[in-house]
Amino acid sequence: MKSSAKHSEKKKKKNRSYFYRFCAWLHLWLGLISGIVVVVVSLTAAILTFEEEIKLLTEPFQTVEYAESAEFLSPSILSEAVKEELGFPSVYGVYYRGEGRSAMVPYYADRTNYQEIYVNPYTAEILHNRRLNNDFWRSMIIGHYQLWLPRNIGKPIVAYSTLMFVIALITGLVLWWPKRWNKSTRDASFKIKWTAKFKRLNYDLHNVLGFYSLLVALVLGLTGMVYGMQWFSDAVYWTASGGEIRTQNLPGSDTTAVAQYDKRQEDVLFEQVLDSGIDPARNRVGIQYPSGKTGVWNVNINPSFETRWQALSTYYEKGSLKELKKDQKFSEANGGEQLMKLNYDLHVGAIGGIWTKIIAFLVCVISASLPVTGFIVWWKKSAGKRSKALKFPT
Repeated sequence: MKSSAKHSEKKKKKNRSYFYRFCAWLHLWLGLISGIVVVVVSLTAAILTFEEEIKLLTEPFQTVEYAESAEFLSPSILSEAVKEELGFPSVYGVYYRGEGRSAMVPYYADRTNYQEIYVNPYTAEILHNRRLNNDFWRSMIIGHYQLWLPRNIGKPIVAYSTLMFVIALITGLVLWWPKRWNKSTRDASFKIKWTAKFKRLNYDLHNVLGFYSLLVALVLGLTGMVYGMQWFSDAVYWTASGGEIRTQNLPGSDTTAVAQYDKRQEDVLFEQVLDSGIDPARNRVGIQYPSGKTGVWNVNINPSFETRWQALSTYYEKGSLKELKKDQKFSEANGGEQLMKLNYDLHVGAIGGIWTKIIAFLVCVISASLPVTGFIVWWKKSAGKRSKALKFPT
């Protein structure tokens, strides 16, 4: 009986195609190599999914009281209030976040001193100073992006581990695909047998949950690779745009340009926004200050408080405030640019509101479990082979 079972097992393996066996080999080793990184990246992603919602519930300084007649103060008043209160030589920008929300004024002296200051946009009262180097959410982002390692080391580890995960997902689909479609194979492929013993239950958790999360996990992985690997980002843009090469060079200011306004330049830009009919109570409005000798002003308008794909930036020369460059609207952009605009919202699950965020959260949790359940499947099989090899013939 034993030799018959052994013969049957060998015959079954032989019947598998070389392609299947290659996929099985690739799936195993890529999963083992990238497993720990995938667990960390997936768990930090799950934690970050509802960052904004949790902040609104737990941080009182995120919101402010307002009256119907209240108007936002100009950006120069908010930035000066921050500089006077905290002794900053300069600030990075002023960001209005809508009616009833505090404005945010970031200060980046260098990589060791990132701060976000929350200000009441109606009174210029300083509400909170978030030091990002000691911030939980910032720590989760760094872990997600670079494993809390130096960026030049951690970023490529995360990026190429994500690539391995994506390949493991595709090869996993090949391994999942039933050889024959009948009731028993459908049940095994689409249903988890919760009453089964641990070995079978663990296999189902890996096999069935891996299948159901496959499409969303691929989207999350591929959009993450856009941030992690420049060559991949360029290739995606080139393919989606029909062969165009992406240029990201920003214009620079003419250092000889002379200021032509009596008011502070950020206030002039803010008034232009208001004059164009854009209401900062109904839109996100950000004014980023010039940095360096040839730095430019950046005015960013986003009609959505949940997503980023509709955001448009306009760049102005320091001094003359001449318009230098303006982002294309989503409908006017080529396919590559549209995909780049959508990438962040697809990656964080915000593209369809709270429901796609919930889906993204669940898939991140499943993705974190796949290396664990996969390792257990491999370990159990290996243990069985080891125990057989150690048995003495009778």
